[in-house]
Amino acid sequence: DDDNENSAKNTSDEPTDVARTSLTRTELSRRFASMREIRSSDDLQQVEVRVNNYSYHVPIRVDAPSIKTVINQSPCYVATNFMQNVGELITGKRKVGDTLGHYEDKWILKDINLVLKPGKTYLVMGPPSCGKTSLLKAVAGMLKPSGEGGKIEYNGISKKDEPDMVLQNIVSYVGQLDSHAAFLTVQETFDFAANCRIGTATTSKDSGGNENDLSENLTIDGLDLAVCRDTYVGDANNRGVSGGQRRRVTVGEMMVGQNPVACADEISTGLDAAVTYDISSSIVTFAKAAGTTRLVSLLQPGPETFSLFDEVILLAEGRLIYTGPIDEVVDYFASLGYKQPNTMDVADFLQSVATPDGATMFHADESPMDEHYSASSFAEAFQKSTRHDTILTELSSPTGGRWSNKQLDSIDEENPDGDDQNISNAIPEEIKDQYKNSFFTSTKLIVKRNLTLLKRNREFLIGKTIENFGMGIGMALIFLQSAAFPSGVNQSDKVAEWFSLGCPEDGFTDDVSIAYDKLLAGTYSSIFLGCFHILLGTLTGTPDEVDQRSIYYKHADARFFQAGAFLLGGQISQLPLLFMEIVAFGLPFYFIAGLAYEAKAFFIYLAILIAYKFALKMLYGVLVQTLPKKANVQGVGTFLYLLLTLTSGFIVYPVAIPGYWKWLFYANPMAWAMQGMASNQFFSSKYSGYVCERISLGELALEIPRGWESGGSVWIGYTFAFLVPYIFVFGLVTWLALKHIRIEPDRQHVKKEVNIGAKKEKTEEINVPFVPVDLSFDKLTYEVTASTSKEQLRLLNEVSGVFKAGRMCALMGSSGAGKTTLMDVIAMRKTSGTITGKIELNGHEQERTSFLRS
Repeated sequence: DDDNENSAKNTSDEPTDVARTSLTRTELSRRFASMREIRSSDDLQQVEVRVNNYSYHVPIRVDAPSIKTVINQSPCYVATNFMQNVGELITGKRKVGDTLGHYEDKWILKDINLVLKPGKTYLVMGPPSCGKTSLLKAVAGMLKPSGEGGKIEYNGISKKDEPDMVLQNIVSYVGQLDSHAAFLTVQETFDFAANCRIGTATTSKDSGGNENDLSENLTIDGLDLAVCRDTYVGDANNRGVSGGQRRRVTVGEMMVGQNPVACADEISTGLDAAVTYDISSSIVTFAKAAGTTRLVSLLQPGPETFSLFDEVILLAEGRLIYTGPIDEVVDYFASLGYKQPNTMDVADFLQSVATPDGATMFHADESPMDEHYSASSFAEAFQKSTRHDTILTELSSPTGGRWSNKQLDSIDEENPDGDDQNISNAIPEEIKDQYKNSFFTSTKLIVKRNLTLLKRNREFLIGKTIENFGMGIGMALIFLQSAAFPSGVNQSDKVAEWFSLGCPEDGFTDDVSIAYDKLLAGTYSSIFLGCFHILLGTLTGTPDEVDQRSIYYKHADARFFQAGAFLLGGQISQLPLLFMEIVAFGLPFYFIAGLAYEAKAFFIYLAILIAYKFALKMLYGVLVQTLPKKANVQGVGTFLYLLLTLTSGFIVYPVAIPGYWKWLFYANPMAWAMQGMASNQFFSSKYSGYVCERISLGELALEIPRGWESGGSVWIGYTFAFLVPYIFVFGLVTWLALKHIRIEPDRQHVKKEVNIGAKKEKTEEINVPFVPVDLSFDKLTYEVTASTSKEQLRLLNEVSGVFKAGRMCALMGSSGAGKTTLMDVIAMRKTSGTITGKIELNGHEQERTSFLRS
């Protein structure tokens, strides 16, 4: 998305390249030296990574339906399939372990041997589903240990050797997706990352410098983000920086703090070749200046990007088929009989060599093999090469500057000066830190961040306030003063009069009976409708929280903060919004419906609603963290909504609920909220003094005919005694889900064999008559308001042009130049900002209705 604010600077008369100022490697080296002086210990030290005979496998169910449908994902299908498996188990056709399905191990990575040296950059390549992402996650320590074989060492120490070693302090991982808080600026995104990854108290008393500021500025300047540092990051629905700049933010966020090793997965996703080159160049420059190790996976890099890297790692079907210098890779495959075509660059050649298309580049007369190599044949050939022998030799030799998980209490008498190749240093304590901040500090950072996001989402806040205030008035008007007592509107004054006369039997007329029923109906309906509104609002707002899950996963996996701090900070920061919603709804609703006009009763009413809202958010929060998709959250949430409503005690009275379903009533937060509010109403001062034969009107209204508890206002306390532990219990469940569950997004199915050279079947051509249109635009200008100020930014500056019918036009420009903005303006997709200029179609001025219809 090129709809960004800083593009105003790129649409001036000056060339874009002049405006951009990349840091030189010398300047980067100087800044890294400054960071080392500030740090109390040199945790920017170089780390050598050794991957020794590493393999990784996952269990795959082979008898599962290849395509998911409504039928084969339904509970009935699952139950039927299970019964069939049990039948096959009885007849001996199926093993006991395969009752729930037959699983087989699928090798994602197989026999990988690598030595990754500091100061070098490695390009990881291969066709889709070859294991690139898995290799990067393996180096970053993000794969499940149960499926791993072999070992990965960092300066001679593996995770198995030193369980206290936190790999996130050594390796950064940059994912494929751009998951960010849309209403944070680039600077604020980096501030939060620096405070979490480096710590909030990292300052130097001697030099007066601040490591956080140095690291942030180093990353922002190195990635050419200084021009948009005060612009919102944005997303698909909110205006912000361009797509290329957002990708830089994704890379830079994980680079803050400058871990010795970094793995960047598919950083070119959705970007053009020029932006990919810029980002890759920045990463390489960083690595050379700091002496760090960088692994970058790219699907199809351009030749300029390919030449930036020191070595290439080529995978095919999870096997290593080459690793070594990029200038030797073509000669290596030539020795196997594969020649690079003159019309294909090196990257495309490597991408295709292990696919069926590689057969077109294979020359049997110059190869040890008679036919095109398979992935396993490629792997075997490389294992026999001298390059692989060199790797094995390095793996068996000591690591320079290696770490040791044992303290060195004595010095070798025979070699007191030490041998550089065999010196063992203690593992730095910084690498053992689980988190850089305390629980309290992490919670404070999250609260501050969330409150900033909440404050900036003004449309949401205004909309929620109007929605709740309007619903409170509208719903209360349905029961206008129907809960008032005593009142002539609902004739409850007749009930008061009957009680004041001593409750004579002959005085309980039909009018008194009807008035009593009206009073109870109005009161309980008002209480129920308030609870129902809050339940419905929680249900409708829960699915949107699924979108924020990827941001949490990224930060939590990088050890930004503790799961408990995220949960607690998120709930604390929601208090202003929750309080605003409850007051906006409860204030008009309470008094218009006619509930007890008493300050104490009113504030207890609001407190119960707040506790009830919190309990529902915790209950539905479990769904957000445990269910894979929005549709699942919506479906299960709707079921809970119906269940809570039916067992709340309003539709079916508590006295009428069967004994075997009674536990649902007592476990229902809605039922407890209604019990507390009913007790608050009927034991308020408005009902005091109305007693007949040792039973008060409040007790009578609770007991008959519905069967609520009538033990007095003590049940208000019991309501809080239930809701507060309920919040903590489901908060604990949510915390466990945050800590242990990771739901990966569905990946698109990729065919294993794609033959580019295959002939396509001829299709019948159909000519649809239409009128050719020449589109012209003259002096188009588009202005918007800046993210954090009222400054007007011009994203398009008097742009003119003509698109002729029957011709293809390539719209080009650097990241942030305004390409997407121009197309959105022409397509009339902009709903904000100011557009001036003229757009014509075949000489006629553009008209919205006919243009969108065409």
